[in-house]
Amino acid sequence: MAEYRKYSIKQNRFNRSFLTGFETDGEQVLQCIPDVYHKVFICDSIDGIESEAKWGRFHLDYQLDEDMVVTTYAVAMDEKEIPWKDGYIDLGTVLKDREIRLEDKIKLLEALEAQKHINQKDILLYELEGRYLYLCVEVLGLGKGELKNLFVNNQGDIFLDTFPEVYREYGSFFHRYMSIYSSLYMDFQEKIDNVADFLDIDTAPVQLLPVFCQWMGLDVSGDFLTEDRLRTLVREAYQLNRTKGTREALLRVCDIILGEKVVILEKNVIRENAQAETHKIYEELYGNGIYDVTLLIHTYVPENQKSQLEFLLNQFKPVRSRLRIKFLDRKDSLDGHVYMDVNAQVMDTRNVVLDERAGLDGNIMLKE
Repeated sequence: MAEYRKYSIKQNRFNRSFLTGFETDGEQVLQCIPDVYHKVFICDSIDGIESEAKWGRFHLDYQLDEDMVVTTYAVAMDEKEIPWKDGYIDLGTVLKDREIRLEDKIKLLEALEAQKHINQKDILLYELEGRYLYLCVEVLGLGKGELKNLFVNNQGDIFLDTFPEVYREYGSFFHRYMSIYSSLYMDFQEKIDNVADFLDIDTAPVQLLPVFCQWMGLDVSGDFLTEDRLRTLVREAYQLNRTKGTREALLRVCDIILGEKVVILEKNVIRENAQAETHKIYEELYGNGIYDVTLLIHTYVPENQKSQLEFLLNQFKPVRSRLRIKFLDRKDSLDGHVYMDVNAQVMDTRNVVLDERAGLDGNIMLKE
């Protein structure tokens, strides 16, 4: 039995392959360009090392919008060259040539008797023999979608050799039936071998990140953080816990979540430095309590995420303090939250539309 090999199709192979209608996202994801109807990925040839190599399974995960269809083609050859016009040419060169129409490339694969499968994530390649394997993934339809976790192995199953020789017919019904259990076994075994990756913040599934936060005493429920920001928060959770209740902790959390250096105003500091006649104005702006803390945030945050943001920030505020969050408008009235170097501006007439978060503040006139 040949040595087991698994060929992962990731960024380095994407760079050597033919792509149209796709763009790479990270190490192993191909994102569909929504307004392109015909999307094609032709993988660079995979070398099986030996002649008449036998192939096992091609796997890909995909998430596509409704009415989008994914078709895969697979062909194996011992020689890279094929007859072309008056001579011979490398098959990979033809498949990656952007001057050749996509329809002609598909017809060429069909002429080479490539296996064709529609809307399948696990494809058996038992009928293919040849050192070089060529794969093509075609997606038809407009909309969003992605392909990820693409790989090929050269072994259909690991259980067949445990049976008497009379059952060991390669590609038979029994062989294909046992390959179901072999695939499950190999997938589980790979997860067991790489279980340490589940505890690595950079490689752990995004579903585990809130669990890691709970271990650190943080509640990030609500699914309002992007994956990158959530990973950064988990990565720095230990240090943030050590500085919890300080100005530095609030500043850093806001920097992670919003990507902005917010302004923190402490009521007791403002009151000490303010004149007596301005105390009433400051109380209206920054609260009545001596332990009130106001955060001035310039980044726009959707209404459905403001309460979740406040809930998270409250986990880092000082004890007994009350946290007040002010999302600064592009303009405001005097004696309000207007700051000369932040959001002050000379008023002027302008045209607005309702879906751009325009508010009726007394300075806007409605026209037909």
